[in-house]
Amino acid sequence: MSRTGITPAQVFAAAQALADTEQPVTAQGVRDALGGGSFSTISQYLRDWRSQARSAIYPMPMPPEVEAAATKAVASVWATACELARREIDTVQASAQAAIAEMSAQSQEALQEIARIEDVLHSRDQLIAQQASQIETLRKDLAAAQADQAAKVSTIEQLNTRIAELRTDLEKAQTLTQQKIEECGRLQGELAACAAASESHTKHAPRTRPASS
Repeated sequence: MSRTGITPAQVFAAAQALADTEQPVTAQGVRDALGGGSFSTISQYLRDWRSQARSAIYPMPMPPEVEAAATKAVASVWATACELARREIDTVQASAQAAIAEMSAQSQEALQEIARIEDVLHSRDQLIAQQASQIETLRKDLAAAQADQAAKVSTIEQLNTRIAELRTDLEKAQTLTQQKIEECGRLQGELAACAAASESHTKHAPRTRPASS
């Protein structure tokens, strides 16, 4: 039983009203016409309505003469339809074969293009690998050169430090040498003065006579 109390008569009336106005007879349409109701209940009553409607269309059995004429007409129509279908099938098959041939040609061209692209990619990969190897070699050479340069810079810094030390020692030696030269000059002056004084003293001193025997 419907939860809203919808009866078969109501469903039948709503369905017939839709059919009379050439509107689609659906459960939703009947439900809208009735303003509510269960879909399952309305669908069940609609099945009964459609069954009765089909029975009402063919209330009497078909006479043999009508049935024979109808069968002959149907057979003629069917033969014509089969011939038309055969022609259409032939046309479709021809079109399909042409399309298949075209697709096969396009597929072959695509395969050739794929092979060409694969060759290009393979060559590119080889070139990339070769360039990567060269870059790695250059990187190692650069690292070795940088290390050698760093060693030379360290050696130069050590040499500069040693040169600075030697320059300082030389300056000290030059200063000491100058002091020695000045000391030697002073001593030479004093020695000359002493020599002059001794010579003057010798000239002015009285001579002593040797004793007689």
